[in-house]
Amino acid sequence: MTRPERPLILVVEDDSDIRESVVEVLEDEGYRVLAAADGRQALLVLEGLPAPPALILLDLMMPIMNGFQFREEQLKIPALAGVPVVVVTADVNAKNKADQLRAAAFVQKPLKIQTLLDIIESHVARA
Repeated sequence: MTRPERPLILVVEDDSDIRESVVEVLEDEGYRVLAAADGRQALLVLEGLPAPPALILLDLMMPIMNGFQFREEQLKIPALAGVPVVVVTADVNAKNKADQLRAAAFVQKPLKIQTLLDIIESHVARA
């Protein structure tokens, strides 16, 4: 029996080691995953999709276009405005910043994989 297709998640993270590790963990869990190294690249990835992802994991501090700028642009696009964002950051004020961005949740770096998976699962299950 084949497992039903899991939701698509976009990982937006400038640190290639973290990005690749998160992608690998999510793929091992059966999720379909796309990745971008900054907010601008993420917008380009999203433009090319036939349907929006179920969730976006978003780092805040990135070059070119940071997470705040990305979120501002995301909210301007009707097809993407409703996609939940989980902020992933090392910032000690993560909760305040996630609240400012109207994020669905936040995860503090260094990442605890099970915490990340639990948060992802709770939000994609609602979709």
